This record gives sequence, structure tokens and C-alpha cells, in this order.
Amino acid sequence: MAMIIKNNMAAQEALGELKKNNDKLGKDLKKVASGMKINGAGDDASGYSISERMRVQLRGLNQDNANAQNASSLLKTADGAISSTVDLLKTMKEKAINAANDTNTDKDRATIQKEIDQSIDQLEDNANVTFNNKILFDGSADVATDVKQTIVKGLNSEWIDSSLQLIKDTYGISFQDDTAAVKEMSLEFEKGNAAHSSWLAWVSHSYNSDGVTTGLKLTVNMDYYENLNQTDPNGSTTTNGAGFLDRTLAHEFTHAVMATNIKDFDSIPLNLIEGAAEYTHGIDDERYNTLSGMSANDVDDVSGNPISYAAGYAFLHYLNAKSGHDGNAMKRMISTFVSQGGKAVDAAIAAASKGGFSTLADAKAAYKADFAKAGSAKAFLKDYCDIEPFVPAADARDDTGSATGSKSWNGEEANPKDVVLEGLSTRYWWYPGAQKTTIEGLTMDWGDYKKPDLTNAGFRFQVGTKANQNIFAAFSDIHANALGLRSDTGDLFSVQTRADAKRALTIFDRALRKSLDQATTIGALVSRLNYTSSNLTTAAENVQASESTIRDADMAKEMTEYTKSNVLAQSAQSMLAQANQNASGVLSLLQ
Repeated sequence: MAMIIKNNMAAQEALGELKKNNDKLGKDLKKVASGMKINGAGDDASGYSISERMRVQLRGLNQDNANAQNASSLLKTADGAISSTVDLLKTMKEKAINAANDTNTDKDRATIQKEIDQSIDQLEDNANVTFNNKILFDGSADVATDVKQTIVKGLNSEWIDSSLQLIKDTYGISFQDDTAAVKEMSLEFEKGNAAHSSWLAWVSHSYNSDGVTTGLKLTVNMDYYENLNQTDPNGSTTTNGAGFLDRTLAHEFTHAVMATNIKDFDSIPLNLIEGAAEYTHGIDDERYNTLSGMSANDVDDVSGNPISYAAGYAFLHYLNAKSGHDGNAMKRMISTFVSQGGKAVDAAIAAASKGGFSTLADAKAAYKADFAKAGSAKAFLKDYCDIEPFVPAADARDDTGSATGSKSWNGEEANPKDVVLEGLSTRYWWYPGAQKTTIEGLTMDWGDYKKPDLTNAGFRFQVGTKANQNIFAAFSDIHANALGLRSDTGDLFSVQTRADAKRALTIFDRALRKSLDQATTIGALVSRLNYTSSNLTTAAENVQASESTIRDADMAKEMTEYTKSNVLAQSAQSMLAQANQNASGVLSLLQ
């Protein structure tokens, strides 16, 4: 080795190593001190980028979990209100059952009404519950933006149920019977068809060569019901020539239930078919002029004109009166048709009249003879058919002559608004839960109607790290009018007469059904959020574990590296000191 003094290369090399070892020692010291093997992009550029993205995701997942827990708190607040409402409705139904009992006087019922009124006021308080100043039961789930949506809600909530129950009570047949050949019906809306210009709504049925019904379809004529009053639960319209839609539907569903249960349904004379459908809801008001102006021979009319409807209806009331006013003539007639088929007309007439007439011809002959005795249509209808036509505007509380009314000897008066039972407000109505739903044994295919756009309605609980990862919740209204217990003008459902109390039982049942449906929806959302929270916790743990693998230091390994770097740094420092002593050998030569 040369003896030089200008450039001490050994010292410079030792100094370089010392710097490297000190740098390495500094990094190792930082890793040991921080517990992370990546403290900046310089440590591992790609690893640092991946780790930071994972940290963003982790913070998002933790916030999602907090969101889910807050949403669960909101839902539990709503659940408390709906649970209280259900308890109140159970109590109110109990009171209505009490009021329906004739051991009570009307004064007793008035006292019961006061209790119910207070309970209804409490329902209002429950419905006004808020969370963080947000109204929960805002009714956003049931908003309708067009008439078709309103009709679908009416059918789903009350009209089908009331019609089928009315038919079952009167005729003893339903879609739930084993004899029902078809248990599904499709819904269609029609407008501008000249061939159906006078039809309000109708059920069409297809059948096979054996006379068995194979398909059913309900069509609503929007030429009449496009101007539906969407605040009237009876389905009134401003279009001339159309009555309450609920009564029209009761008429048509009578055809549907008879067609599906009676083989050779079309073999029944048309005036009996239409008369039976008119009998369901009564026409003493709607066909006042036709009934008053008919003749004895109109009982033979099967043309399908209004007179055949009216005469068929009068004839069935005549059979009911001749059978002793027992209220079950129609049930016996329909039962015979169900068991023997539509061709067994004479047997059905004999059953309806309890053997008073052996054939349809005998019954018609007696009908005509009694008509002649009465001397006029009005006298005949009153004296022999228990029918006294009236004008609703003059006496809105009179009986329409419906199957369950007093004129049929089958109950209390049923006026035009009470024949088909609904609550007091259309705000009670809500949408079907699926494309096909089943009501009283009938599966309805709701067709192509569109629900309103709820983009800006309801609640969206953000439970994901992306923009559209949320849970949507829209609540029905549970105020008293939205449960059918209060009209939009403030009138409360009454139990102050036995008839009112009897109707109230069904209304309270429906209010309970809606409340329980809402409670079920809320409960399902709470359960879903619990699962969501659990999934988010698991996801956060897994992301944290992955990020830890990338970024966290293995302390045993890092301490080993630190110790090595520390020893190397000290060694390099010592060697630098030795290298700096190399020049002293040159000085000895210069002496």
C-alpha cells in the first residue's frame, strides 16, 4: 500500500460505509420506533399507495358502520311508535266488539266512542314521531301521481277484499273454494275503445270446451274513471254515467267468482247472471227509473240491456221474498249451480225458493201474475220484492237493496257509501308488495302500472363506500286518516250504533293489517341493518389485517436489522478512526 497523504482513500471508503450504515440505522430506528415498515413513499412506493387506499377504505367502512347503527336507532324509534299504535288498535277493536253487542244501549256506545276518540288522538301523536327533527311516517311509500296508481292501491287495500268478502257472505262462494277452477286474475286499463264505450269496468273470462273457466281479466274503463276523485274511498268520478267504482267492482267480481266456481257458467240466463251481480251491491238507487218503469214481461229479457239487469235483480228479490225472507235464497241458488253446473237452472230456482217453484218457468209465471195483481211496477216491487226505489240525494241513508242490506233480510241498512266497506280516507291505501299478490284466495297480476319515482323521497342509509351503496326505506303514513279511522275532513269512525260498530270491526282489522305491515317492514330493515353492521365490521377487520400485512413492521425482524445496522455503524466509525491514523506512518519518514 502506497504511503500517500493527499487523498486518504481508506478513510473516505470508511466514511462512505459509515454514512450508509447511519442511514440504514436511521431507517431501522424509525421502523422500530413507529412499528411500521413503511413510513413514507420512499420506503416502498407501490406498497405505500396500496396501504393508503386501504386506509381510505377502512375509514369509510368504519363510518358506514356508524351510519348503520344510527339508521338502526332511527328505525327503532319508528318501531316504538308503530308498536304503540298496534296496541291502541287492539284496544279499539276490543271496544268496538263491546259496542257491537246489543247488551249496550246507544248511551253506552256513546261512552265507548269517547274512549275510541281519545285513542285516535293518541294515534296522531304516535304518527308525529321524529328523529333528529325528521318526520318518519311521512307517507312517501304510498304517494300516487296518477289515477291508475290510485286505483291499484284501492284494489289492493280495500276494494277486492271488500267485494270478495261481500260475495262470500252472500253467496257462500270464493276463490278459496276447491271448486274454483281459476285463482288468478290480470288487471288492465282501457281507454278510447268504442266497443266498450258504455262499460265502466268488466271481468272477461275464457273457458274450455267442457265449460270450465281457464282465465280471468279485470278491465277498468279510463274513459269513465280518468276523472276519479282520488280522495273518495268509494271511487266516485266526475264523469257522467259512472257511479262509485267500488260498487262496479263488486258487481264484476261477482261474475268472476261465479265463473270460476260454476261449470257452464255461460249457460245461466243472462238476466240471472247480471241480476245476481246487481244483487250484490243493490241498485234501488242507480236504476231507480229503470225499476220504476219496467213491465211484467221484462223478466224474460236476456238482451243485456239495462232492463234485463233491473228485471233480473227484481226477480231474485222476488225469490228471496217468496222463500220466507230468510236472506239465504241466493246462497241456495248459487250452491246448486256450483254443485250441478250452470245448466241446472230449474234446480237452482227450486233451491232458492225452498221448493216453492220447481222450474224457472213456474217462477216467472208467478212473478208475472203477482205483477198484474200489484197493478204497477212500484207497487209490485214494494209488496212482492221488498224493493222501494229511492233517490240517494233525497235520502242518502236509505238501503240500496244490496245482498247484505235490510231489504234482503240480511242485515242493517246499507246505503250507497256503506255497501262496499272502506275506511274514511284514501290515504289508507298502499301499493301491492309484488307484481302478483294474493287477496282472499285471488292472485292479482297487477299488469304494467308504474309506481311513482321515489328518488327524492324516503330515507337512504349510506352503508357503503361507493355512491349508490345505500339501503332505501320509505314509510307509510300512520295518522288516523291513513289508517281509515278519520276522514280528510276530520270525521271519526263511529261505533255509536250496532251497525256502525259491526263495520268498525273490519276497519280496525284493516288498520291493524297496515300497522303490522309497517311494523314488519321496519323490523326487516332493523334486521338487515344488523347484518349490514356485522358485515361492515368483518370487512373492516379484513381490510385492517391486509393493510397491516403491507405496512406494519415485524418487530423481531426489525430489531435484528436495527442491531445489525447499529453494529455496522459502530464498526465503520471505528475503522474510520483507524484509517485516519494511516498518515502518521508518513510523518515518521519525514523526521
